[in-house]
Amino acid sequence: MLQITFRQLEAFYWAGTLGTVAAAAKHLCISQPAVTARIKELETNLGLVLLLRSQQGVQLTPSGHAFLLRAQYMLQLGEEFEAGGRNEQPPLDGVLRLGADESSAAVGIAEILWQLRMRYPTLRMDLSIDQSSVLNGKLNRRELDITIQTSVLNRPHISNRVLGQVAVAWIAGASMDLADLPFRPDDAASVPLVINPHHSVLHSLARDWLGEARADQYQLNTCNSLAMIMKMVQKGHAMAVLPVPIVLEQLKQGQMKLVPADPPLPVISYYACFLSEKEAAGVGTIVDMASEILTECQFFISSE
Repeated sequence: MLQITFRQLEAFYWAGTLGTVAAAAKHLCISQPAVTARIKELETNLGLVLLLRSQQGVQLTPSGHAFLLRAQYMLQLGEEFEAGGRNEQPPLDGVLRLGADESSAAVGIAEILWQLRMRYPTLRMDLSIDQSSVLNGKLNRRELDITIQTSVLNRPHISNRVLGQVAVAWIAGASMDLADLPFRPDDAASVPLVINPHHSVLHSLARDWLGEARADQYQLNTCNSLAMIMKMVQKGHAMAVLPVPIVLEQLKQGQMKLVPADPPLPVISYYACFLSEKEAAGVGTIVDMASEILTECQFFISSE
């Protein structure tokens, strides 16, 4: 079954029409890598090469010329359906109370907010960034409409949807000298460690992994700020269990390094949890948007 999305069609249509990926990205108010990724996904889904890339821009292939008119027609239909939906009912009564944990927020929340603003110009945002345990409480008390988090909330008034899985690893600063690899629980005494506080998934994951070592044999520090943990790691002050997507840039620049571990750390599952009564007001569409954006940002492990 084809998995073509309107985002893929938009990226192809505007790149083919305007002649460059940069122009398409500017028109769609997204990044150039996002445009390129969407076009590649479309070409993969169709099994066709639609655009030829060069330093001067992009050029439509014969298949691209033929598909451009179809893409334009499908986008026009989509706009008509979307306009009809907006006229019937505004989403969430003009206010979206969105919660996200710090990891998903660091990778994708800016793009999610921008896309929401472009799609729903009158929608006002109330954003909460916190641990999943805190977000759970707020959602259960109906203080939030949607949360992106690492746990489900089994309540009659809450709906849960799996978004994807995220790779987690021990991360160290590039300057940290680690003689014995792979890193094992018994090695924890040789290096300071820092993790999130209690009641967080990363804390539980690290403690479970360290379970084979005695608690008095390693130096375990906690910090409630993921950004501060990353700074401590980058400076070489400690090692940490971190979601790999949030440190991709530091890994590419050689500021941090992945530490092979034995046993390897398990992946973390992410969920969208939302008030069931809000689904008719457009929350389901917003969940789909958030899932697609986080996937494009390489937050989730590829299913391919």
